[in-house]
Amino acid sequence: MRKLGIDDLARMATFARVVELGAFSRAAKALGLTTSSVSQHVRALELSLQATLLNRSTRKLSLTEAGTLFYKHCAHIVTAASEAEQSIAVLNNEMVGEVRIAVSSFMSTKYLIPALHDFIRHNPKVRLRLEVADNNVDLIEQRIDLALRAGRNRQPGDIFLGRFSDVLCASPSYLAVRPPIHSPVDLLHHDFLLFNPHGEPCFLEFSNAASGTVRVRLQPRISANHARSLRYLALDGHGITRLLECKIDDDLRAGRLVQVLPDWTLGGFDVYVTVRHRDNMPLKVRQCLEHIQHYFEVVLPLNAVAAAPA
Repeated sequence: MRKLGIDDLARMATFARVVELGAFSRAAKALGLTTSSVSQHVRALELSLQATLLNRSTRKLSLTEAGTLFYKHCAHIVTAASEAEQSIAVLNNEMVGEVRIAVSSFMSTKYLIPALHDFIRHNPKVRLRLEVADNNVDLIEQRIDLALRAGRNRQPGDIFLGRFSDVLCASPSYLAVRPPIHSPVDLLHHDFLLFNPHGEPCFLEFSNAASGTVRVRLQPRISANHARSLRYLALDGHGITRLLECKIDDDLRAGRLVQVLPDWTLGGFDVYVTVRHRDNMPLKVRQCLEHIQHYFEVVLPLNAVAAAPA
């Protein structure tokens, strides 16, 4: 007798249904199969076991001794499968278990934690796991449910929350000793500090009411996947960088950094959530997402995020 395989598990469930309902036809109707298909499943199981499980007659079915013994085990397997399915249904529809969220260090402290304040308080059985990193993590590999992101690579299926405005800036000490900057092409003669977590070429697209759109490709002097490091480099006078306005507004007001090309606008960065469970999203994940959406819609200051999507 060969060992039972994966296909035999389905046949065992079919056999158990035949025994419970007392007929191939009734089992077929319950399972959404044809009567001949159900009969073939049971016959294949008998061949695998090298034993007759059912006595077949024109009037009724009856279990053989082997069939009686084997049915008890099949019934246990079917029950265990049903209980497993029910446990997942409970998990998906109750506020219990873990929600894993990926977020950058900046977004975590300034946006995500305030957004989840009420969610944490009102759902004591939900555990949160925050994966804080300034590069995009793999949702599948890291088992991330939600990723709160800001960038220009929003994909179909991502949930748009708003847009951060961005500015070019540099320290007064840097600008004082370098050539003046009147248009985007003047940046080609300057040291550029690039936030570049994905190692992509640096293209900047500027818009101006009088001059239209200008696109320049820059070769960065320094690139990094950590925006805060670039801020410090800019403060130390090492070059011009592009940062979210909401991250340097204090520096701009205090004069530690100066906006470069203030008459030109950049495209900004989308703020969005990437989700792993696009279908059959567990209740705890869905409600966590709703709290994040609500925070960006209602609580976040309007001067930090523009509401219009791309």
